[in-house]
Amino acid sequence: MPSFFRALLLALLLLSQLIAHSQQDLRSDTISGWSVFTKGNELWAQHAGVPKLLKANWTHKRLVRMLTGLPFAYFMTESDPSIGKKEHLKIWVANEEQHAPSTNTFLIDLRTGVEIPVGDIQARLLFTTPTIIIYRTTIALTPILVLMDVQTLKQDTLDLPAVVKGATATGGISPNAQYILFFENKTWYSYEVLTGKRTALSTAMHTQLHWLYRDDLFSSPRGIAGWNASSTRVYLYDSYDLWSVDPTGKIPPKNLTNGYGARHHILFHVQEFQNESPQRVISFPLVLNAFNTDNKQNGFFLIKNEKGNDPEVLTMGDVQYDIMNNPYVPDGSNYTPRKDKNSDSFIVRRQTATLPPNLFSTTNFKTFRQLTFTPSDSNYTASLQQFTALDGQVRQGILYKPWNFDSSRKYPVIVHIYERKSDGLNSYLPLEPLTNGCNINIPSYTRNGYLVFTPDIYYQPGNPMQGAYDAVIGAAEYLEKLPYVDGKHMGIQGCSWGAMQLNYLVTHSDKFAAACSASGLGDWMTAYNSIIWNGMTKQDEFENGQFRMKATPWEMPEQYIHNSPIYAANHMNTPLLLMHTTNDGTCPFNNILSFFLGLRRLHKPAWLLQYNDGNHALTGPSALDFSTKMMQFFDYYLQGKQPPTWLSQQE
Repeated sequence: MPSFFRALLLALLLLSQLIAHSQQDLRSDTISGWSVFTKGNELWAQHAGVPKLLKANWTHKRLVRMLTGLPFAYFMTESDPSIGKKEHLKIWVANEEQHAPSTNTFLIDLRTGVEIPVGDIQARLLFTTPTIIIYRTTIALTPILVLMDVQTLKQDTLDLPAVVKGATATGGISPNAQYILFFENKTWYSYEVLTGKRTALSTAMHTQLHWLYRDDLFSSPRGIAGWNASSTRVYLYDSYDLWSVDPTGKIPPKNLTNGYGARHHILFHVQEFQNESPQRVISFPLVLNAFNTDNKQNGFFLIKNEKGNDPEVLTMGDVQYDIMNNPYVPDGSNYTPRKDKNSDSFIVRRQTATLPPNLFSTTNFKTFRQLTFTPSDSNYTASLQQFTALDGQVRQGILYKPWNFDSSRKYPVIVHIYERKSDGLNSYLPLEPLTNGCNINIPSYTRNGYLVFTPDIYYQPGNPMQGAYDAVIGAAEYLEKLPYVDGKHMGIQGCSWGAMQLNYLVTHSDKFAAACSASGLGDWMTAYNSIIWNGMTKQDEFENGQFRMKATPWEMPEQYIHNSPIYAANHMNTPLLLMHTTNDGTCPFNNILSFFLGLRRLHKPAWLLQYNDGNHALTGPSALDFSTKMMQFFDYYLQGKQPPTWLSQQE
């Protein structure tokens, strides 16, 4: 190579390294053609290959991203580590005025360098073109929307609570930012951003809109499936089916699945794919995810067009592919299908209760070619059962049996509880010491000669433990009547919310011969004001969350006391093994310690395993230790085996 070209190549290499070292934190948008980057303590922008200095003193600020198609960048301020001192005193005032949220997120106009406040760390950019829509809170912590024109930077404020909430939901804003959908008084509405016009959309649907999975917790609809590209149609779910709705309300809604879901108790969802945005524009033909709430079959259907005919069955069976938006199937058991970028094929994952998850390839969701061959270590069978709860309602549950089950034998049974477990009928359960760090591993127990039953539990708002009592005791009475169940040797186990129910059950019933409660609570009155891992109290969890109390302790103290196991501890006779981590950020250790100390004062058969590692759940050696001790505990009380040394010692 001639010396001239070698010198030129070396110069270019040095220049590229210089640029790489001088341009830091580079953000680019290919649509708008703008880039933004830092050089030392300076902020620079570049357009059409021409760089310009925007800010000469750019410190303690971090670029987050460019706004797609717009000459704006989003950035956050960061605290100066050289400022600040340790506080030796913090004064809390109960009735103090709310302080204005600190503004530490901004937009910067790359054309002018003008900084536009967005809000505090919880503020969000909901939409960026053609109107920038910002969600933030006011000084009174009231959520609002700020609508900003990208050309003039003129801002308008929208503070209608239902509309603001609707804008934050997936699909709540139309692709052209002309409409915001919101739900109020059991009705879907559209809000026209430019005019403020509200239009009722769902009154002509004449159907149930509520979310079946959480109908005893939230009074909310199933939601928005998406929009078409022109924003002339929004696709809404009712409890089972999919509808096409005109946001202007001029054209009547159309049931795109023709009521097939409601007729067959099949929940339809627009199928999502790993490499596509969940807010993608909807077009046809359209693949639907399908789940039968009666028999738990899972599969895929097809809508060819918007005529409203019955959808076409692609595949449906006693398997699990992806039971979308279901909070009750085991963690990690779902798999969102993935579309191959280079072909028309898709990758799905399929499993059954006894066959482990394996990957399959398909082009039509009808025929599948197996790609992986994970062997099964299953040692159990799973069957769907129906039982009658004490409130007269027919409920479902899963009965797990050993693979070599002998109907002529009498088996001890453990009832494992949380909320609704039957939707996981076709989920494969791997053999491991613990499940989720605190629950019994069902295959470990079926291998050891136990039956395991997981009943569905529905709750009464304001008195949730009554719903647990009705379901679990009803399930136990059902199990007692089975000819192969040893009704005198039934145990119960639960973790977290399951443990809270268990603690209530053993202080209100002698149905079980042994119980193991992990990471639960014993006193709801004191738990209500406890501070958890995120610095917040549990108050909202009790009033509006999983506890389902719907009121404060001052509004209905009797119900808080009634649902708290500690106030009925004198009635407990069931041998109880408690497990808790000292650093539990969800259920404070002192709460369960108080419950245990009450049991000890009353001379009740109770043990507390305190682990100083872990946080709500256990891993590593502690998980193995708890798994061993829990099995020893149940083996002693339910199978009559010799007790270990730790179990015969009670301080």
